[in-house]
Amino acid sequence: MVLKILLIISIVLQLIAAAIAVRLMSRTKYNSSWILITVALTLMTVTRCGEYIQVAWETDLNVPQDFFVWMGVVTSLCFAAGVFLVRKIFDWIEQLNRQRRLTERRLLNTVLRTEEKERLRFSKELHDGLGPLLSSARMSLSALKGQDMPAANKEILENTSYVIEEAIASLREISNNLSPHILNDFGLAKGMSNFINKLSAKGTVEKINFETNLRDDRFDKDVEVILYRVMCELINNSIKHSGASQIDLSLNFDGEVISVDYADNGCGFNPSAMMDVGMGLSNITSRISSLKGTSEITSARGEGMKAVIKVGLKHE
Repeated sequence: MVLKILLIISIVLQLIAAAIAVRLMSRTKYNSSWILITVALTLMTVTRCGEYIQVAWETDLNVPQDFFVWMGVVTSLCFAAGVFLVRKIFDWIEQLNRQRRLTERRLLNTVLRTEEKERLRFSKELHDGLGPLLSSARMSLSALKGQDMPAANKEILENTSYVIEEAIASLREISNNLSPHILNDFGLAKGMSNFINKLSAKGTVEKINFETNLRDDRFDKDVEVILYRVMCELINNSIKHSGASQIDLSLNFDGEVISVDYADNGCGFNPSAMMDVGMGLSNITSRISSLKGTSEITSARGEGMKAVIKVGLKHE
């Protein structure tokens, strides 16, 4: 009785498995591996049915003596060939994943390039449009300073001149932040040096140590812009969120890989949590990924943070 129940369960399970294999066969464009596995499961079901008839009715099916032997051999061959061919499915899945990653990288590169083009356009419009107007206003006010006028008017003139000077300085800073001219003209090392010198002059952080072996080295424009934005993002995060008093930044190129080593002595954070809520960490990771580079950010509460970025590239 137990054997009959087990044979029935075996037949049902094999039929279900065969039905699932048929569905997988259609979903994988009738891949030969699932066809062979379906055939093997069907043969096994037929064999189990024959065995069940013999056990249940205690009768001989009058089939050739080696019939079930051949059924077993064919079933084994189908299973073995099917399993070997399943490898093609995994190769196909891996190919799809590679194509997806490539598409995502291309899309991200397009977004970043479009963003930089818009930044450059806005910067030029501010510099070439509003800049000359403010300069003309400053010249006109300078001409008025030589004329005799009441003291109250002179005070108004001085205040107006001061406001225009501040507007011109703000305009230059905004234009440079949108599209850093020193980076575009002189390269990554001088662009970062200029950015750090401005922060030091403002006193936003006590000490920033910047070391680099780059001189006048130039790289692909996308590489320079992305690495510049990433390093600026790291520094701004330390200033705004960590309360760091010291930042150490190293930028080096060994002929094949450009590497960034960054550290601060701030309050620290949980990197996995910050990836979800902001601070630009996910933005940093995606930008470096678009260059096929690697980024590793480590931190803990009260222990500051460290970032190691590596991007393989060809020197120009």
